[in-house]
Amino acid sequence: MAVSDRAAIAVGGCGEVGKTPMPRRLYRFHCLGGGDAVFDLQGRWLSSIREVRQHADRVALGLMTGVGCQDWTVWTVDVRDAAGRPVLFRAFTAVRVDGQRA
Repeated sequence: MAVSDRAAIAVGGCGEVGKTPMPRRLYRFHCLGGGDAVFDLQGRWLSSIREVRQHADRVALGLMTGVGCQDWTVWTVDVRDAAGRPVLFRAFTAVRVDGQRA
């Protein structure tokens, strides 16, 4: 390995050696169901689809625990990127809490 290669790795940031870190992107997490909607106007900066999926689960859980009796079987989290393109649709019934469905 040449000296310049080591220098590039040293300043490359955290993560695996030789891999460039994923850029953080803005995602919006809208909740839709039964003719109702909760829109995410602020969004969240995340760097992987795993983080997107985990945050979608937290958003769904937050809504389910913060609002009284609802039929959550028709609700989904609709995740969009900054340009409004669909990234992920996650049914509230698919959300997992401690390995169990919510």
